[in-house]
Amino acid sequence: MSVSIVYHGHSTFEVHSGDHHLIVDPFLNQNPLSDIKADAVNAKHILLSHAHFDHVADAEAIAGKNSAAIYCNVEMSQYYSGRGLKNVVGLNQGGTCNTPFGKLSLTVAFHTSTFPDGTAGGVACGMVIEIGGRRIYYSGDTALFGDMALIGRLWKPDIAILPIGDHYTMGPGHAVLAAEMIGAPQVMPVHFNTFPPIAQNPEAFAEDVRIKGVKPVVLKPGGKFEL
Repeated sequence: MSVSIVYHGHSTFEVHSGDHHLIVDPFLNQNPLSDIKADAVNAKHILLSHAHFDHVADAEAIAGKNSAAIYCNVEMSQYYSGRGLKNVVGLNQGGTCNTPFGKLSLTVAFHTSTFPDGTAGGVACGMVIEIGGRRIYYSGDTALFGDMALIGRLWKPDIAILPIGDHYTMGPGHAVLAAEMIGAPQVMPVHFNTFPPIAQNPEAFAEDVRIKGVKPVVLKPGGKFEL
């Protein structure tokens, strides 16, 4: 089954496969790079890596509009359940859950996680999305860590989606090393150029990973890629 990824700037992307429509880390209405607003999203599944504003800003609005399920870590699920959302699935790092679209596994990420109102959001996570016969590894906001090689060994992802912004996450050089360790045939950079501290040249990153034998997938907001 075909699987497509649509990028909306920063770390927000949609995944489409058959009747399934997912959105990951929705930050749209206040994202200066986004090509759409939250009310244009019709996703039925919302996947969240951690609780920072630039990853969850539009999650509740999209969930309410579409009666969408939210998948996140346990502490975040308790937060959203406490705010009256009914369809929230909490899991934890190392765990895998069966979903209507396939499977979702949470992986380790080295980062912080706090909601905009100051509530602790548990640990930050990456994730492996299994959908339509494909595996997408999204690292979430993270530093480089050696066990990315283990993630590659366990799941053999078809694409790795990695931050390159530096300052708050790993930068381009570390992301090139991450791509090598993960071993996915394709890598997509995210979390760059939204704000001045994370200004980067994605084309330079693309050339660096291409030299390593990995296909770069650099999308502008609104851009689409078929896996």
